[in-house]
Amino acid sequence: MKHVQLRMNVTDTSTYIQGDVATTAQVTAAAMSAYVFELDTSMHIDSAFFNGTPATVTASGGIIRTITLPFVLAPGAMFTAEIFYHGTPPSGAGFFNGVTHSVSSAGTHMMYTVSDPWVALNWWPCKQNVDDKIDSVDMYVTVPAGVVDGSNGLLVSVDNVSLPGYATYHWQTHYPLAYYHICMSVSKYSVYSSYMHFTGSTDSMLIQNFFMDTATFNPVNKPKFDSVGLMVDYFSSLYGRYPFWQEKYGNCVTTLPGGMEHQTMTTIGDLTTVTIAHELAHQWFGNSVTYKTWGDMWLSEGFATFSEQIFYDHFWGPAAARSHRQAFLAQALTQPAGMTYVNDTSTSDSLFTVNQYPKAAIIINTLRYLAPVDTMFFQVLKTYQSTYPYGLASTADFKAIAESVYGFALDTFFNQWIYGRGYPLYKVSWNQVGTTVYLKLIQTTSCAYTPHFSTPVELQLHATGADTFVQVYNSLDTQIFTLDWAPTITTTILNPDVWTLCKQNGAILHDVTLGVSDALPANIKILPNPTKNYWRIEQLPDGTKLTLIDMNGNISWQGKSSKGNATIPGDKLPAGNYLLKLSGGIDDTIKLVHW
Repeated sequence: MKHVQLRMNVTDTSTYIQGDVATTAQVTAAAMSAYVFELDTSMHIDSAFFNGTPATVTASGGIIRTITLPFVLAPGAMFTAEIFYHGTPPSGAGFFNGVTHSVSSAGTHMMYTVSDPWVALNWWPCKQNVDDKIDSVDMYVTVPAGVVDGSNGLLVSVDNVSLPGYATYHWQTHYPLAYYHICMSVSKYSVYSSYMHFTGSTDSMLIQNFFMDTATFNPVNKPKFDSVGLMVDYFSSLYGRYPFWQEKYGNCVTTLPGGMEHQTMTTIGDLTTVTIAHELAHQWFGNSVTYKTWGDMWLSEGFATFSEQIFYDHFWGPAAARSHRQAFLAQALTQPAGMTYVNDTSTSDSLFTVNQYPKAAIIINTLRYLAPVDTMFFQVLKTYQSTYPYGLASTADFKAIAESVYGFALDTFFNQWIYGRGYPLYKVSWNQVGTTVYLKLIQTTSCAYTPHFSTPVELQLHATGADTFVQVYNSLDTQIFTLDWAPTITTTILNPDVWTLCKQNGAILHDVTLGVSDALPANIKILPNPTKNYWRIEQLPDGTKLTLIDMNGNISWQGKSSKGNATIPGDKLPAGNYLLKLSGGIDDTIKLVHW
């Protein structure tokens, strides 16, 4: 696909289209004897031309249209196919419909397109292969006078003269784009334009937004869109310069329940800054670098969703970002057998799920947490963008770049998180003996598909007036970690900053036996142990302080040794395990058993 020229006659009050689409392409097959395209059966073909010669179009399988060629084209041959057609696309609204007519709450009519994933055929004759980007597009949209169109690329001209009572908007883009990113939005828009400047450069870029009902819209929403330039500049610092900066970035406001990241011109109805940021991030992830297959779409939706919390962290603060990640986590945990890579790409319902949005976003966060230093993670993203600009990339391509930058293999990470299913569940217990902290993780998983996750996990140790955050790498189903921390721990928290997709399994326990050996200190004798009535302890240094602690951390008895001996009463104690802490002449902890 080299070039597509679309000429559309439309209105803001219906979805009816009269179109003329010319596709210029190059043969890559060994031989080409037919030109095949897709167009919905609701569209009537008026005429067709192949290399300027009238051609007959036949239909097979409903949407499949074919022009049988009178000759065979050789590899490398260039050709142009032009289709004239008209009709009203299938009825519906919003996503996965193709064309929508709607009316704003203030009574303003609009018509807009959303072709993701396979409904471009509802409004133009196309080739719906995500792996064949179109090199350039010219879009001519003719609308009634007073109606405005927003589309991809730069607005070349507006012709108000050739057809009295109508205006023709000519948009042009020279950046390669996928078929489903071609768009038009028509309404009685007011155009709100400005220029942003990239930090450290004299270069500027057009920000072009299309508003309606401005008397009520502007006071509430204009400040949000005034922030777009700041977002472009910030994301450019993380991912590399905005990839379409020589054309523009903009938003067409519609009633769409969300946003659709059409290249250089997002169609948006959810007018929150976080959605604006999400759709902007797609210009890097999904638009400039497009996934090779629909199965790899986490590389688009996952990174756009991840960018939401990046936006929050920078502009609203760490607490807002953490809260947003926690919301991601809650959504991801609703899918105990969820898989990030998409095996079933047959329907939009199987493509656009929790697993490709919040789950993928947290997995990306974990990949960031795994980086030797944080700057390496963002170097991965910049390298990914600079390696595949305006092209296609797969999960394997992204993995190779991450491994190259990190300096170690990521087979385990991708096999369990991208190609595997579910997430780990953790039982957590802890203990502190002096300044030594023991942390015990027991991992099970949410489903049988992935029996174990080897993953970094963060734990927060909390003491009165002090906190510390530690990263452990959980590689075993049951694993004990030992570290030094002097403040007296009161609580421990699992995954406080939501670096990892995991679920806490039950309450976190203070296990006072954890890290305590059954072996007695040298020369000390305890008789009997286990006991029902008392423990007799011999050969202690004089004046040794003894503290008996139950499994809840409560002190059951205290005393001191006399002449090297001590007797601990046990006849009134509940059965169970106890810890005897020795301090003074000797510092140790002994496990005692009462039955």
